[in-house]
Amino acid sequence: MGFRSLLELKDGTYTVASIAARAGKSEAYVYSRIKLTDLMPPVAEAFLNNKITTGHSLLIAKLPAAQQQEAFAASFRSQWTSEGNAQVLIPVRELAAWIESNILLELAHVPFDKHDETLVSGAGSCTNCPKRTGFNKLLFTDVVKDSCTDPQCFQAKIDAHVNKAMEAKPALVQISSAYSSREGTPLGRNRYVELQVKKARTGNERVKLPPFQKSCQSMTDAIVMDGGKRGHIVKVCSDPACRVHRGDRPSPEQLEKERIAERKRIQKEKLAITCRHRILATVLKKVAAPLKKSDMQVIAQYLVVHLSYNQAPALAKRHKIEAKNSDSAHELLMKQVSGYDEAALCRLLLEICLLDSAYQRSTSANGGDELMSAARRYRVDTEKLEKAVAEEFTAKLAKGRKKVTVRTKVVA
Repeated sequence: MGFRSLLELKDGTYTVASIAARAGKSEAYVYSRIKLTDLMPPVAEAFLNNKITTGHSLLIAKLPAAQQQEAFAASFRSQWTSEGNAQVLIPVRELAAWIESNILLELAHVPFDKHDETLVSGAGSCTNCPKRTGFNKLLFTDVVKDSCTDPQCFQAKIDAHVNKAMEAKPALVQISSAYSSREGTPLGRNRYVELQVKKARTGNERVKLPPFQKSCQSMTDAIVMDGGKRGHIVKVCSDPACRVHRGDRPSPEQLEKERIAERKRIQKEKLAITCRHRILATVLKKVAAPLKKSDMQVIAQYLVVHLSYNQAPALAKRHKIEAKNSDSAHELLMKQVSGYDEAALCRLLLEICLLDSAYQRSTSANGGDELMSAARRYRVDTEKLEKAVAEEFTAKLAKGRKKVTVRTKVVA
């Protein structure tokens, strides 16, 4: 505020350069500190209350008021802490990257004339605009690419350029950056080919060019109506019958033949599926209870094949099958299951269904514990088993401690 008050003295004694010389600072330092006085009240209050650092404040102060609130909000990220969900200040470098990606608009390849003073009333040209990073180098010393900091003005100039181009050339084809579009304009990318025409010569030798680098009788100018290239005028071919750019496109007769063949294929597939479902229904009518061994083999093999990546090794371990990975576990289980009798197959089917529940408490559709429900059905005394397991663990722990004590005495 002191620097700014010196600049605002009526006699004009001080300039940024003279203040920098008297303060022993660079001109960029003085100018950036003066810009801090342009911070919006909420952002300035956060800066003065040490909620954001000087580095964050300098980045935000460079922006127009319309973008300061957006950048201020981006300075914090939500993070879950012991006290709940909190807003944590991000690093200055991360905020700078966010501003460059989301607010600064590169001017190198804009479709409009940057020197046009009348394109948008009251906006002036980009050449002398203080909101351009390339114009205000004292403030934007860290920004390499010449960019615009006012998205509203930037977009207004693109819109004005598009309207001006359409008025000057009503015959311009309107194209979209999207792949497909509705009937009419703009044309989707599936309805045109963007051309980059080049001469097919390198020295004295002819070079074969790809289709998009060749011209044709249907080639015309087009304007991009949306996306990152909005407003750019390019060469396109939108003729679906063009043999240069649509040479690989089948003829209408060929398309009709392909459609007929596809309809026949779908009909044949439907017929085959219907027949197989009819066969399945007939088989199920003949199934009697209890299932035969061959039927249980089919069910068991199906379930083994569809075991998850984690289930297959677990089941193999329970059946004392050594497997190095889940694939070999599936194969070895299939071989072993093929030799099971009816009783073993019945146990295997129930084991697969309860396998996940054996590792962690799981609930069935009615809300109960699947493993405990099965235990009650088979009258298993779960409390007695839990007590026995606890005693075994206690005995193993005591045995381990005894070994450690003996080993310590021997070493001593």
